[in-house]
Amino acid sequence: MNRLLSVELATRTKALEWTETVLFAVINIVALFGNVLTCYAAYRNQRLRTLANVFVIALGVSDILMSTFCMPFTVVTLFHGQWMFGETFCRLHGFGVLTFGLVSLQTMGLIAISRYCHVVKPEKYTMLFKKQRALLYIAVVWCVAFVGSVPPFLFKNGGSEFQPGKAMCSYTFESNIAYTVFIECVYIAAPLTIITFCYAKVFSTVSRSNQLLSNANDLQQLRANVKKGIVTKTLASVTVGFMCCWLPISVIDNIDAARGERTLPRQVYLTYAFLVYLSGTINPFIYAATNMQFRREYKSILNKAMPCFC
Repeated sequence: MNRLLSVELATRTKALEWTETVLFAVINIVALFGNVLTCYAAYRNQRLRTLANVFVIALGVSDILMSTFCMPFTVVTLFHGQWMFGETFCRLHGFGVLTFGLVSLQTMGLIAISRYCHVVKPEKYTMLFKKQRALLYIAVVWCVAFVGSVPPFLFKNGGSEFQPGKAMCSYTFESNIAYTVFIECVYIAAPLTIITFCYAKVFSTVSRSNQLLSNANDLQQLRANVKKGIVTKTLASVTVGFMCCWLPISVIDNIDAARGERTLPRQVYLTYAFLVYLSGTINPFIYAATNMQFRREYKSILNKAMPCFC
């Protein structure tokens, strides 16, 4: 099947070749620009340097790394119709895709836990979540992601290889079922379960509290609750966007693992790669749509930058 997919990649029409290349190039540029803009906005505006946004910036950094060290090589591969960077770099490329993906998912889980503690268990939040500890938690997330993504380097058979359908190097999930089950259960299913539980409890608590405060006419506390709700809505929206991208990816990986080989059409695998990279592109748009402070800072930065391009 790999040989057939390689032939399909190499023999595309010029129109299809340019369409795919331009599409992925645009995603690459938008992902890099958008996430750099998010990080710069937080650096520039002290009001955005909140504890919640420490995790937002951590997420942005992993997306910047994905758009710098992974996306461009897929763009070049789609343009030339073949992988041109050698086997050693292919393994590194696959390692990067897996690591940055796992970091993003674990960071989402960390964000969900922080929101749960902040809204549902505020007494624990003040004790567990401080800026210095937040940086430690982020470092732990990276270490955990490395633990999950290093094993393919040690496999005698399998590991990361060029997958022409995806126009990228990635771990071959069908090559080691035990490791695949481990990744799917510990690194994907467990965080998604935690995320779902945390946000369900958060929204339930905020809704119930708003009703009680409205009846009691406690406007000051109600405003504080509304602010909590806005921050939670922003972070939950990021998580939903991420899950919408990665759930189909997980399904495709599981189908390949169950069949023991790649049997799906090239368009499905290219959609796989598209969703991997799209997950790191959409977050700045979500911040702009749901968070007024980020939206204002984006506008301010872009308005100041416009004369430079004129």
